[in-house]
Amino acid sequence: MDFALPPELGRWQHQVRQFVASELQPHDAAIEETGIVPQTAIAGLRRMGLFGTNTPSAYGGLGLSMLGSCLAIEELAKAHAAFYYLSGVNVHIGSKAIELAGSEALKQRWLPELASGRTIGAYALTEPDAGSDAARLKTIVRRDGPSHYVLNGCKTFITNAPAAGVFTVFATLDPALGTRGICAFAVAADTPGLNVGRAIEMAAGRGVGHAEVTFEDCRVPAACRIGAEGQGFEIAMRCLDAGRTHWGAYCVGAAQQLLELAVERATARETFGRRLREHQGIEWMLADMAAAVHAARLVAYEAAWRYDHGGPGERTRAAAMSKLIGADMVQRVADATLQIFGGAGYSKDLPIERIWRETRVVRILDGTSEMMRRIVARDLFRTAERRNAPL
Repeated sequence: MDFALPPELGRWQHQVRQFVASELQPHDAAIEETGIVPQTAIAGLRRMGLFGTNTPSAYGGLGLSMLGSCLAIEELAKAHAAFYYLSGVNVHIGSKAIELAGSEALKQRWLPELASGRTIGAYALTEPDAGSDAARLKTIVRRDGPSHYVLNGCKTFITNAPAAGVFTVFATLDPALGTRGICAFAVAADTPGLNVGRAIEMAAGRGVGHAEVTFEDCRVPAACRIGAEGQGFEIAMRCLDAGRTHWGAYCVGAAQQLLELAVERATARETFGRRLREHQGIEWMLADMAAAVHAARLVAYEAAWRYDHGGPGERTRAAAMSKLIGADMVQRVADATLQIFGGAGYSKDLPIERIWRETRVVRILDGTSEMMRRIVARDLFRTAERRNAPL
């Protein structure tokens, strides 16, 4: 087993790291203050191909493996979360449904736009009464003649909704059908009847809009359906496998940034005549943080490798494990870093409290940590049943 990155991926990681440090991080404080992401930074994200790292090159993306994409996300996580929401979310849940199950016409229409960053994608699954239990969604779709559908319903907490040019929308033919009734559609933002509604202010993520999206007799061509009728839930879950794999890598990058800040602080700060790092209590905190980051990184890279080489079940299990472990790890590292910095860490003069807030949501979005545990446990049960089945 070779744990070294292939040389080309090592070079790619270094290239993104330099870009983040020189062109993104200098804007972090201003974005947090103003809520505006500079166009120069967005242009840099486009130039680097970060809106389409994992999108096939045939459709304008970089065509990187999931591991290559995760290496970029790991570095991107060291800057303000707005950069990841804008570009990284485009790569998985923003465009992945079209990539995985869209018609060739849909792929040609949307993937080059999304991969280039000329168009931002949004993933419209969550509803006021359907979060973790996505099968309970109430947005209704009905046939309107042989060539159209009509959508009616409401979505909420839709990331990038105010800036989106296309929405991947999930709706049901009949709520009584459960998952078997759900369909997916690529709906252009200017489609009559699609309305981006109330902006929702979140605890973190300045610079990116989260909003309600409503559909009022929104008439959509049948050619915009992604996959067959009834396949929407499966498509949604496959998108989330990609999203969770990326979020695992994001947690590692954010935690690495915090760890480096903590080491710098412990080296520069003195208390009681000694540097902080010379106090055993601090030394052990840093060691625990380093061990946790290293362990989560191994899990994240394995999840990316499973995504590239494994079957659907392996992807789902590994992605859930990576997001579960990463989300818990980064919050512990953020809390320990804030503790090492003391009052300075709790102030808005430093990025510690911002990263602390930004990473808390990973235990909620794209499936809560409780849902990730459920996925892991159920796979564990299936494995045990297969192993113990009579021959």
